Amino acid sequence: MKKIILLSIFLILNGLTPLLHAEAAKVTAKDLDMSNLKDVKDKKKRFFDFMRPIVNHENAKILELRKELIAAKKQNNNKALVAATAKDYSVKWDEENWDKLLERVDAVALELALAQSANESAWGQSRFATQGNNFFGQWCYKKGCGIVPSRRNPGTTHEVASFKSVNDSVRSYLKNINTGRVYAPLRDSRKKDRVAGKPANAKNQAGGLIKYSERREEYVKEVRSMIRVNKKLMLGM
Repeated sequence: MKKIILLSIFLILNGLTPLLHAEAAKVTAKDLDMSNLKDVKDKKKRFFDFMRPIVNHENAKILELRKELIAAKKQNNNKALVAATAKDYSVKWDEENWDKLLERVDAVALELALAQSANESAWGQSRFATQGNNFFGQWCYKKGCGIVPSRRNPGTTHEVASFKSVNDSVRSYLKNINTGRVYAPLRDSRKKDRVAGKPANAKNQAGGLIKYSERREEYVKEVRSMIRVNKKLMLGM
């Protein structure tokens, strides 16, 4: 927990930009100590204070990459970076689809990421979080890649992915949102807000999560409710 507190102070004093040149402190679920907290609000605050700097840092790296891509487009240079990024974000680059690339290389609303991490990890206390640093319920499909769910349906082979750090889990989640075909509606909503000069709208982006969970509409409602009820705590207010 001490590492997260120090990282949070650094973020507050220096902003996000300095951290782009150095990797954020790697933390695991063990660094999230909730054992001495009784009040629900205190538990929520500790969770959000733990996750916020990690999400901010990973989002900031994406935004810095986006800035480099826009500069490369304008100046018609840095083609190796552009091609590598297109491949990394699953965008075919033979036709130089800048709209699709920039639609994908963008930040996810902070409150949305925090709401989903709390929901999917049971506030950091689920088995998949504590044993595998998986705070977003992400699946993997290679044997031994994660933790086998106790309620896995017969005939299915998926596992719940394990990560070396919570940072890696956040990074994987953001890439999933930014590249998954089923999250195209979320990215479209984000793009419309950006074009209109509006700030990121977590509630609108949540509407694009209908296929994130088998609960579909109920899941979206729950995530939006978590954002509405906890917004101030999420923003550190």
